[in-house]
Amino acid sequence: MGLKILVVDDNEELLKLYTIFLRRYEVITAKNGAEGVELYKKEKPDIVIMDIKMPLMDGVEATRRIKEYDKDAKIIGATAYHDRFVDAMLQAGALEVLKKPFKYRELLDLIQKYTREVGAS
Repeated sequence: MGLKILVVDDNEELLKLYTIFLRRYEVITAKNGAEGVELYKKEKPDIVIMDIKMPLMDGVEATRRIKEYDKDAKIIGATAYHDRFVDAMLQAGALEVLKKPFKYRELLDLIQKYTREVGAS
């Protein structure tokens, strides 16, 4: 079974790009934090790419709820508002926070870095 990645972002065009860039993996998408939390519980992905600024539930709260549900969840934050939200995202339980726009290689490197840990545990 391949790697399962949950991508949570309110930008539909960006969700399409994630799906294309990460096509070698099984990609599940959510359009807001609330949907992301529910999909996490249902799908049990190996890693989550979490936007921070979203309607209904932001990425900080969604990360906090996922980590309450599964303390071992692997979550990478992603935001264009890096300076304002990085500390809150890390405190909520994110492993790292990518600054948008980021290079595809940066994202792949982080996925590989943290999913090796998943495979080893």
